Amino acid sequence: MKKNLFISNLAWHKKDNKKIFEIIKKYKISGIDIAPIRLNNNWKNIQSKLKNFQKDLKYNKIKVNAVQGIFFKTKYRLFDFRLIQHEKIINHMKMIINVAKLFKSKKIIIGSSYFRNINKIDKKKADIIFINFLKKINPLLSKNRVHLCIETIPKQYGENYLYNMKDTINLVKKINSKYIGINFDSSIYHFKKFDKSNFSDGRKFITNIQISQKNFDYFNYPSRQNLQFLKFLKKQNKFKDISLEIIAKKTNIRKLSKSLKNFNQVIN
Repeated sequence: MKKNLFISNLAWHKKDNKKIFEIIKKYKISGIDIAPIRLNNNWKNIQSKLKNFQKDLKYNKIKVNAVQGIFFKTKYRLFDFRLIQHEKIINHMKMIINVAKLFKSKKIIIGSSYFRNINKIDKKKADIIFINFLKKINPLLSKNRVHLCIETIPKQYGENYLYNMKDTINLVKKINSKYIGINFDSSIYHFKKFDKSNFSDGRKFITNIQISQKNFDYFNYPSRQNLQFLKFLKKQNKFKDISLEIIAKKTNIRKLSKSLKNFNQVIN
């Protein structure tokens, strides 16, 4: 089965959008994952400020697979016990859901080691807090038919809560919602050998897949583990949408063009 390929807008500067759109169309990339703050310096009035970008995407027939980076440039912490903090987080999530609706995206990726830093509380208590938070936003997700995709982040990136698939799977099981699943980020293979059980164990709950690795600025040199995973993924008919997450401080048109070409050749 041919895969639908997407690329995160973290890979280029917003001033180069038009050039990137041409490359996306050239290599038959289906669309993008969007980090809203990459297009605007802050979250104030973000929806109205993104409308022109949405029109540009529509004109170029570029789809949005998922909204990511939803806590970039915020100071929200889930395990802050102040009620006012939790109210602000819920309001922020309402705004993120509206952003997803603006782009007709059905997925929101939630990662951010800063947001879910457990500090000194134990894992069991952290799970209770996170589950209560997810239960509060689940009706909003259900009403708008938007899926929240929880990302496992390697411990080496500073994550001290959900840093292995087993814990993320168990958390999602406890929620038991069709609108809350897992964002499988292949960066977990950067620090250990490829083991398909990491993926297979959570297969039922995986709602989004991203390909990334440490210091991944372009796809010209994917790790051996990522290539093994992509070879495995190519045979998985259930998963047709695959995103490439590369993060670049500035745009390199030549390297990005080659990255998309290579990405398409490897997976399709």
